[in-house]
Amino acid sequence: MLQEDARISFRKIAERLNMSEATVFVRVKKLLKKGIIKGFTTIVSPEALGKRMTAFVLISADPKKLQKVLETLSKMKDVYEVYDVTGTYYAIAKVRAEDQTQLARIIDEIGMIDGVTSTETALVLRSIKEEMRISI
Repeated sequence: MLQEDARISFRKIAERLNMSEATVFVRVKKLLKKGIIKGFTTIVSPEALGKRMTAFVLISADPKKLQKVLETLSKMKDVYEVYDVTGTYYAIAKVRAEDQTQLARIIDEIGMIDGVTSTETALVLRSIKEEMRISI
């Protein structure tokens, strides 16, 4: 229920599950403590805020410097997701930009990170599915 609506009250959850509000509170607190629930957030439309371009940057790197590359990528404000992957590339970064000029700047910035040996960029033409919920 919280994945569907993070603003739902404990009272409503309790009513739907036929349990006390206190029990719901304790269970949610336990889920937070165990790290099952990582937090509560609001999903914002990137397009509505001017971030009209999305791209995936596939990154080759010096294996000895990979951890530092991943840490640097994680700190970049226009990089929204970073993955350490297997296969041809060592990492994949999801980036968002207002326009081609900003995207080029982001790609150049990634390419200049110490340890990055090459990049390839895949522009997103349209998003078919972006899901935040995890199947339970």
